Amino acid sequence: MLKVDDVETVLERCATFHGHLCLGQVVGVRMAKKGLELVVAEDIKDLIVMVENDRCITDAILMATGARLGRRSLKFFDYGKMAATFVNQSTGRAWRIHSRGEADKLPKDESMAWALAAEDAELLSWQPVTVAFGPGDLPGPPERIVHCARCGETVLDYRDVPAGQGEVYALCRACAFGTYYQPMI
Repeated sequence: MLKVDDVETVLERCATFHGHLCLGQVVGVRMAKKGLELVVAEDIKDLIVMVENDRCITDAILMATGARLGRRSLKFFDYGKMAATFVNQSTGRAWRIHSRGEADKLPKDESMAWALAAEDAELLSWQPVTVAFGPGDLPGPPERIVHCARCGETVLDYRDVPAGQGEVYALCRACAFGTYYQPMI
């Protein structure tokens, strides 16, 4: 069974990976520990984790669980929340866990020690949830590969959009909706 046996050891690895140890790392490791306890995944291949912000907890959850973006076992949703959902693919069991925010109310020099020592229910809240995955959302080889009709770039796993009403060709999301970048040429 996947689990976090030693929070302190995982936090040492987190500090090295993340570059420093902070409250977000502590909360993330505690979230991962609780999430793994709740979903009871036997193997890393059974686990999918959805994180809801791009801050310290995400690095901590990655280090504590082994879930990775590149393996499609770590999913990112930019909600800006100190929360994550842990899913056991084999059983369908899923739990969403979020920080109660109590440590944030303490002085910075006290918050990490409190978060390490707090009972789970003092630090975190959790609830069972259901998560529906689409055909292109699960780990493994791409389910579908197409090329954008405008830029020609490869688009994986149903992340394309129809070019228009009744059109049979597809566009990448960048060509359909605009990009986060602006070409210099």
